[in-house]
Amino acid sequence: MKRKTFTPLRDQNINMEPRPVTTDQVDGVMNSSDALDVKMTKLNDLRQSHEDWANRQPETDGKPLLSYIDESVQRLLHDDKLEDKIETA
Repeated sequence: MKRKTFTPLRDQNINMEPRPVTTDQVDGVMNSSDALDVKMTKLNDLRQSHEDWANRQPETDGKPLLSYIDESVQRLLHDDKLEDKIETA
């Protein structure tokens, strides 16, 4: 959570913008049969749109979903390297 001082409820402005990225979207990209570069592009787009949304939200930094997307990218790269090793063997 971002550091902030107490603000009375009557003085608060609430930004009710819906979250643009969900874990289901990330999982959908991961489970798709697209090529590696297409998956990486889609994950990068999802990460960028979530980061833009989180920057507009004063009450959250969006770190949990960003780390989830980053872990998905790492898994995707790791799995791809394993498949390459299996193909060459």
